[in-house]
Amino acid sequence: MTLNLPALTEAWRKVGVLAPAAITPIENDEQLVQATADLKDILSEIGEDPTHPLDSLARSLIDRIVAYEAIHYPIPDVDAATVLKVFMQERHLTQQQLAKAVGISQSTISQLLGRRRAFTLEHVRKLAGYFGVKAGLFLPD
Repeated sequence: MTLNLPALTEAWRKVGVLAPAAITPIENDEQLVQATADLKDILSEIGEDPTHPLDSLARSLIDRIVAYEAIHYPIPDVDAATVLKVFMQERHLTQQQLAKAVGISQSTISQLLGRRRAFTLEHVRKLAGYFGVKAGLFLPD
């Protein structure tokens, strides 16, 4: 199939006018805010339909937003103990409550939180299952 360059050029111009954030790199926070608002509108239109014609546009916009945020707002790596502490705080869990819920002794929970003991695969599986997150959050890079 050969490209119909005149038609493609005209369509691309229209996309540039209708959704500039979707086809250009995000270079500042103002553009990030606009791109995020555009993405919200597109996702609202798409709903749960992965076959919607705007699905690839949404994915492209997500890629641009993620690329900008990775450079300008990097998320620091955190260790498993910090992840566990945050999850416990968010859910107002004591060590005893968590121990009972996941089947890990309270003393082991304390050692994990205090970084005096390494997380085993069994700890990771139980904690990830309980909190409903991917096990990778509790694994070192």
